[in-house]
Amino acid sequence: MGLALFDVRYTEVCVALLVVVLGSPLVYATQTLLIKWLRVLRARRMFETQGFKCLPRPFFTGNLPEFVAINKKARSEPMPDRVHAVAPRVLPYLYKWSQTYGEYFIYWFGFQPRYIIQDPEVGKELLVTKSGHFKKPSGRPDTKDLTGMGLVSLDGEKWAQHRRIINPAFFVDKLKAMAPTVGDLTVEMMRKWEPHVKEKEAINVAEEFQNLTADIIAHTAFGSSFGEGKEVFYLQHEQQVLVSKLSSRIYIPGSQFFPTQENWHRKSIDKRIRKVLGQIIGKRLELGKATRGDSYGNDLLGLMLAANQGVMNGNARSLSMGLDELIDECKTFFFAGHETTATLLTFMFLLLATHPEWQERLREEVREVCGNKQIPTADSLNNMKLMSMVIYETLRLYPPAVSIFRETDNDIKLGNKLIPAGTVIIVPIIAWHQDEQFWGANAKEFHPERFDEGITKACKVSGAYLPFSFGPRNCIGQVFATIEAKMVLATILQRYRFCISSQYVHAPTVVITLKPEFGMPIVFEEVV
Repeated sequence: MGLALFDVRYTEVCVALLVVVLGSPLVYATQTLLIKWLRVLRARRMFETQGFKCLPRPFFTGNLPEFVAINKKARSEPMPDRVHAVAPRVLPYLYKWSQTYGEYFIYWFGFQPRYIIQDPEVGKELLVTKSGHFKKPSGRPDTKDLTGMGLVSLDGEKWAQHRRIINPAFFVDKLKAMAPTVGDLTVEMMRKWEPHVKEKEAINVAEEFQNLTADIIAHTAFGSSFGEGKEVFYLQHEQQVLVSKLSSRIYIPGSQFFPTQENWHRKSIDKRIRKVLGQIIGKRLELGKATRGDSYGNDLLGLMLAANQGVMNGNARSLSMGLDELIDECKTFFFAGHETTATLLTFMFLLLATHPEWQERLREEVREVCGNKQIPTADSLNNMKLMSMVIYETLRLYPPAVSIFRETDNDIKLGNKLIPAGTVIIVPIIAWHQDEQFWGANAKEFHPERFDEGITKACKVSGAYLPFSFGPRNCIGQVFATIEAKMVLATILQRYRFCISSQYVHAPTVVITLKPEFGMPIVFEEVV
């Protein structure tokens, strides 16, 4: 490609030597900007010689201001109540720039090139066959508090090590044993609803399911320490809002250390979370010592600690997790463990409230499988085929994660394109889920029947359905989320029928995960 592939390393070395000689902060800043700019030029030339359209970019910000403006405009007004074609609202820049620049375009997040792939076959290559050549984007340092260096943030050997240790906690037989806890907590939640149901008052199920799934993960992950675990939920909610705000700003290197009120608040939240989780883990380690390693508890934390101890006893101490790593995995448990299921339940109730015929079909299925008002068992959930179809369709229309991000450190071929080092590749999950070429003319409508013969036959193109991602880095908690959602829905259907409140405003938005911006008010009535 000639000049398109000129080597910038020689220039980088020369500038680095200049920094050593002069020792000036100004020279260091100049070096950083020069290297970044040279990489931008190189990436642009590589992309343009392959037919990509590169968006024009301001020097420092790239296309971030336009990106923010497009998002703001798209979400400035609510949608019609029964319209499920929400992809253009939550990924508006994809649709706008595709119309202007075509399928192959590059936009710039500061100095970083970003490429949105629109072919599921290329997505399979990214996430499966060449997954080892891509990593999670490093992101800005001040947004890493939410999950720390847990499983969702790690790469390479460290990721493989953590996955091996955590896997036993998510074996199906272990998860089934937690189902009664989910049922009991759902019944407890419904008792609190009774006065509102009698008065025919709307209940904001978005908030209720956030609290319920936080209770569930607190009990199933932290057992007898669930009260302390629940405190983590409220603190992580604050972190989530902070991270969402920071992610739409230009990052100034070192700004996470500035003595600002926002940084102080961010650090104080993380410090409190780490203290609470450290105390919970400390108690379990003491329990393990007292039982000579026979028991750390039967919840997710206990199972993880037992697996970690097994690694240590297997003379592979360097492969075990230390306290900070255990804390980060607990943070990941809590955030990912309740957030995904809360989103799934919230939008499933929207769909069933606006499609009462499906609500009745599910209620009849629950009665056939479980009897009248008997709390379902984990085994009975396997026989609820219609409910599985509704869950699949909900995850298609309203996936909790609307995109997947990967980054490459080296130039690499992806599909028939050579991707330069430093590029972030984006998989637009929700856009694929609602694309008519993959799902047919009714792609933007609620039709659970499409999953009657399973996931593989529902979609015309393999790899266009990925609510939990796929490949080696698929979501480790997807079975737990499905069991939890089925148990909650089945338990509620036995007692209540429901409809959407006139107060509801249809405005799905993204705050890390997909959410209803103004809540989800639902009116319930007793099933006679």
